[in-house]
Amino acid sequence: MRKYYTALYNYGARFTNDEALVKDCIQEVFISLWQRRESAAEILSPRYYLLRAVKNKVLKSLHQHVIRIGSMENESAYDFLQEFSVEKLIIDKQMSEEQATILRKTMAQLSKRQHELIYLKFYQHLDHAQIAGLMNLSRQSVYNLLHETIQKLRSLWQAEMFNQ
Repeated sequence: MRKYYTALYNYGARFTNDEALVKDCIQEVFISLWQRRESAAEILSPRYYLLRAVKNKVLKSLHQHVIRIGSMENESAYDFLQEFSVEKLIIDKQMSEEQATILRKTMAQLSKRQHELIYLKFYQHLDHAQIAGLMNLSRQSVYNLLHETIQKLRSLWQAEMFNQ
């Protein structure tokens, strides 16, 4: 739990601003895992398993909340938040303020799915099959989306740099 809690919390917090909900979901995942600890030896990638479980638990909780409230649409409950705090630290340390502004403008033009893909690939270091499982995509779709995202970032970055 100590090893993965921060990564799980950071990932869960990308789907909702409700800290208590994310913490409760993480706790429920670990309780469930403890209750089924005999079969836990079958888990090949604990990081992937826990990320997947937390995502499912948070989305299920949000969905149940939407049903109770009845005021939000299901798709709006799935809102992958776009702030990358680690990214901001790296940008502040390695790039000038001008380049950081350009990068933020470029990233803002990506879709929520593209943001999630970047987060899972480069911040959680998951492989394509694991990302496919988390995002409910085929493995080929992950390759295609990653290629498309990188191409889009590259062209947007060049356009912004050229305009300056």
